Amino acid sequence: MVELLVNGFEIDGYPEHEMGIFKRPRGDYGIFLSKRPRDVETVRPLLAVDPDLWVIYMLRDPRDVVVSRHKGADGMYYATLHMWKISHAYARKAANHPRFLTVRFEDLVREPERIQRRLMTEMPFLKKRAEFADFDQVARPSEKSRRALGGVRALSSSRVGAWRDHKPRLAAQLELHGPVTDELVELGYEKDGSWLLELEGVVPAHYESYWPDRFSLRKRLRRKYGVLRSTALYTARVTARRMMAGGGA
Repeated sequence: MVELLVNGFEIDGYPEHEMGIFKRPRGDYGIFLSKRPRDVETVRPLLAVDPDLWVIYMLRDPRDVVVSRHKGADGMYYATLHMWKISHAYARKAANHPRFLTVRFEDLVREPERIQRRLMTEMPFLKKRAEFADFDQVARPSEKSRRALGGVRALSSSRVGAWRDHKPRLAAQLELHGPVTDELVELGYEKDGSWLLELEGVVPAHYESYWPDRFSLRKRLRRKYGVLRSTALYTARVTARRMMAGGGA
């Protein structure tokens, strides 16, 4: 989505790859675009205090999420069902905010033109530069982004339903983190629990993931960013909550 936005619209500034929402960009920009998946856990109070903040939440079938491999992580399975459930719980709390836009991965890869029109309608300040559908012809991602993407290629729906090729991995995730049928029905991915028949007789295979099956967000932040940045993030979150409650900074 980030590369589509950068290439499809006139975006003034963006980082080389990922950048947390609490990190200040260097320079003044009319439109600055950042991306860090875990920011979904902190954006709700910020939406309440920053009228210029817009969030695009990428929703994807959790079964496909847990079987997705990350090219920049030695081809390991990247996310876990535990991680998806946590992130989606935060997203649900912000879902009704007018500046929190949910885009389904499946719709994006199947109908990129419609999604691009929708974004322009809901964010009228966006000016189109290129068609989303022409992504593979115009995109020039950084080397870090290219590694994460596994190269620049045309949008394709070939990865929709990929979990059917990784059933042992999915069975193990369900065994570890519990059922996901209620969420699948709520989100419209399934009508009932009959899809579980496809997993009958499948032996769970517990593969290591880039994100561990059980983790502490604060410990992860310390390992990645250091104690000072982790503390700054926590302070910013507390400040945002106080401002939201009317207590000031």
